[in-house]
Amino acid sequence: MHTLVSTDRRLAWAAAALAFAVGALAFPNAASANSIDEQWHVTDPIIGLWEPPRPIPEPKSRWQEPQPAGLDSLSFPHFTGTEFNRLFNTAGLPNLSSITDPPSITDSEEMDQAVRIRAEDRGYLRRPLPHDYSLLRFIDSGLALQRPAAEAWLALAEDAAEHGFELELNSAYRGHRYQREVYLRPLDSPYEIDDLAERMKMSAPPGYSKHHTGYAIDIGQAGYNRFGSSPAYAWLAADNFANAKRHGWIPSYPPDGGRQGPVPEPWEFTYVGVEAILCFHQPPAGDDPLCNS
Repeated sequence: MHTLVSTDRRLAWAAAALAFAVGALAFPNAASANSIDEQWHVTDPIIGLWEPPRPIPEPKSRWQEPQPAGLDSLSFPHFTGTEFNRLFNTAGLPNLSSITDPPSITDSEEMDQAVRIRAEDRGYLRRPLPHDYSLLRFIDSGLALQRPAAEAWLALAEDAAEHGFELELNSAYRGHRYQREVYLRPLDSPYEIDDLAERMKMSAPPGYSKHHTGYAIDIGQAGYNRFGSSPAYAWLAADNFANAKRHGWIPSYPPDGGRQGPVPEPWEFTYVGVEAILCFHQPPAGDDPLCNS
């Protein structure tokens, strides 16, 4: 009798699982159709889940290879603030789209144009979006980054933890629509150009944020409201940000960055990769095999 009951239960479970699988195939989006804005993909395409790597060899790229051994012994070049900014602009990061027409900021083309003029006068630059959103990776409560940056963030957080610092990831990839919400959040409509220009000191207008690329992060240290005064920031910034450079990160808006958009932001870092850091001062036709491979 016990064997018959167990067999009947297994058959019932199998039938239920089969029915669920058939339903999922027939209506793959039924569960999420009501929760996702049908027009979301127009400005912010849905980012796919981080699936395990396929069991086939992928083409090798210098952006995906493990970091060289002995990074602790590398002598990283020192940069000025303006050089840090040029480094991000010239790093040649993969999976970025061409820059197209600028997104709406206030829904008034006349006001938007005035905002863009003020932004570019402050040193803001238009930033590209990811080319293929499926290559972004979800980490830390759904925040997404480009794959090389995602791997480098995890390595940086682990390194910091080994030195006694608990880093928090507060922001990563942001699309145009999300950046518009961030930029306009403290302001009330109808907008005044002086208020919008003042807001640029703390936040980029949509279309101008480094977060659009998927290679920028905002970080903090648990227990500290001001990251620039935290022990973790002191550790990252020591010796011209050597501990950040070890994992391919540089300050996004350094203290001596000049006309760079917002006021210096100690919490924002951008990923450029270790090779870009080591090779920035190398001549284009130099004999260093690392920088001319």
